[in-house]
Amino acid sequence: MAASFDITFNVKKMFFDRPVVQNAMERQQRVAISKSLAFIRRRARSSLRRRKKVSEPGSQPSVHTKEEGLKKILFSYNQRTGGGIVGPVKLNQVNLMSGSSQPVTAVMEFGGVVGIQEIAYPRGEWSGGGYFPWRRRDLRRRLDPSAKRRKRNAKYAPRPFMGPALEKEVAEGNIASPWANVVGG
Repeated sequence: MAASFDITFNVKKMFFDRPVVQNAMERQQRVAISKSLAFIRRRARSSLRRRKKVSEPGSQPSVHTKEEGLKKILFSYNQRTGGGIVGPVKLNQVNLMSGSSQPVTAVMEFGGVVGIQEIAYPRGEWSGGGYFPWRRRDLRRRLDPSAKRRKRNAKYAPRPFMGPALEKEVAEGNIASPWANVVGG
């Protein structure tokens, strides 16, 4: 079972510069958590490479667009646990074969089987009849009743980038070092 994570725009209320967060934490704790999470974010961002080639399963995913996309990684304070959350912003949802829905970033991190809806529009008689080739259905548009439909399963191998970033930062001591001067209570 793949772990699931969700970051919504409500996370902005818990950024470290908000008065609610600053009042809830001592300054030393706030600085230590913020530094630890910033190290993880930097490592995760730098592991993503912009390239046309598809990455190998098990390695960090490739970034294919010029927009921020996967590289837009945020971190915030979690008041309930007294710790922090770091991860990519929630991109489009994909429907898994289990019937549930996960963000694209979760499918990249943990893998899964995704159901892809495809359509083929009929050709006019002037072009020989038949149907145009299958293409992914745009879920924002109304479906043409004359179009053929099918659902195809696409299996995505995991291409983790947040887990390895955390492991590397822990191994280098960047998670524990900001806490060296903080006295716990």
